[in-house]
Amino acid sequence: MNKKTLVILYPGCIEFEIKFTLEVISKNSEIYTSTPDGKALKGSTGITYLPDFSYKAALDQQFDCILVPGGDQEDVVENESLKQLLQKADRAGSVIGAVCAGPLLLAIAGVLKNRSQTNASIYPREYAHVWNGSHFMKEQIVVDGHIVTALPEAHIDFGIEIGKLMSSFENDKEAEITRLYYKGNHRRDWSQTGPVD
Repeated sequence: MNKKTLVILYPGCIEFEIKFTLEVISKNSEIYTSTPDGKALKGSTGITYLPDFSYKAALDQQFDCILVPGGDQEDVVENESLKQLLQKADRAGSVIGAVCAGPLLLAIAGVLKNRSQTNASIYPREYAHVWNGSHFMKEQIVVDGHIVTALPEAHIDFGIEIGKLMSSFENDKEAEITRLYYKGNHRRDWSQTGPVD
């Protein structure tokens, strides 16, 4: 396990949107977290997260994947270290995934220029220009090269697509079986339920 994933946390981030993804990729990637100042913070569920890095300190690291959950990003939209972190990951070809309002931070960093994307962002009118040069698609999930954007209701598909880009599955069949299982679209073998010796 030599891959590294960085989760971008910020006050009020909606962490459920990336939890399934973390479960998928943790098979072959170490998971690290970062906050604006490197201090603990609470996500939308009230869970307190103790980060590994501040955004600025994370700039000294190389990551194979960066994940950005949605939420109210008011506290981080102007964070220069976060912009640099996303730009560095894009230049390196790292997998970048953003859910719900998360793509707004990618757009602000300029990494969605000349790329297709989806998002559920609600933002002040003065940020409307950051989407210039990107192609908005009314889809639940959009994969454009190494960048994956998704709506929150597509968090399972988001996790599968990130997992495929991170080589977390043996093959496409395993990825599809996992997708169907977690979406409840499978035939449960009830003989596999009950006590074991």
